[in-house]
Amino acid sequence: MAEQLRYFLRLPKVIALSGRSRSWIYEAIRRGEFPAPISIGARSVAWTEQSIAEWQARCIEQSRKMTGGTQS
Repeated sequence: MAEQLRYFLRLPKVIALSGRSRSWIYEAIRRGEFPAPISIGARSVAWTEQSIAEWQARCIEQSRKMTGGTQS
């Protein structure tokens, strides 16, 4: 069975999707709070769409636990 295709997201898109700055992203990676990028070339990194979607889902879940609500 063939491997499922994945979308690679470069840093500008990750910044837009996360609403966070470049420095926050790399600091959060260092702390283990944000997914690490993968190497896609000699001087290129990217994130998988899935890893960012999972991070977003965790943020939503944590926010709901803190507020006790179920808002979207």
